Amino acid sequence: MKRNLLGVLCLSLFSLAVQAGPGHTAVSKSTHKDEIGLGIGAVIGGLIAGPPGAIIGAAGGAWYGDRMNKKADKVAALKADLTQKQTETAYLQNQLDTLRNQFGQELHKVKLENRHAALEELSHGVSLTVYFRTDSAAIDQQALPRISQLAAFLKEFPEIQLHLDAHADRRGGEDYNRMLSLRRARAVQQALVNAGIDGRRIHAHAYGETGADSAEGDTDGMMFDRRVNIILNLDTQA
Repeated sequence: MKRNLLGVLCLSLFSLAVQAGPGHTAVSKSTHKDEIGLGIGAVIGGLIAGPPGAIIGAAGGAWYGDRMNKKADKVAALKADLTQKQTETAYLQNQLDTLRNQFGQELHKVKLENRHAALEELSHGVSLTVYFRTDSAAIDQQALPRISQLAAFLKEFPEIQLHLDAHADRRGGEDYNRMLSLRRARAVQQALVNAGIDGRRIHAHAYGETGADSAEGDTDGMMFDRRVNIILNLDTQA
């Protein structure tokens, strides 16, 4: 009796397997899983406990097939949710990149505006005067460290131009004093270049004795006439 039942169950399982094959198009995947589960449960139940076991096994197989269907539906739902989350994440990342780019441009603009304002203030507040001995265009050794310090500072601000206003006292002829003041301007210019300043940023102006402030015969006051003023500003014109 058990052998006959086993044969029938095996035949049933084989039939279900054939119906569940790739060539069968009239039955849904969900139905296939239910039928296969039912057949497997019946066979196992039949092997264990005869006809009653077959009935119990068939019920278990149906439960197994239903569980597999639910798991497949859950996996499909999770995949759909993941795809949606990925789309939302990509959108948010794009928005973040756009905002970061806009913020970066605004920040750069503010920095440039602040830098320009700072340079304007700096160019009107920093200057250096180099004094010379009578009838000399040689820079005093004590003045060289100050020139080097100024050059080191100005390297950080390539926008700033340097104007050298060179002067002489009233002693000597007008043409001679103009040439003397020019030599003094060139000496300061060379010292700045030696300290690392691009020569194209330096503009020399020789005024001779026209800028002398001391009175005739005031030898002490004439010391302040023999000078080169280093003036900083943003004007690129020589």
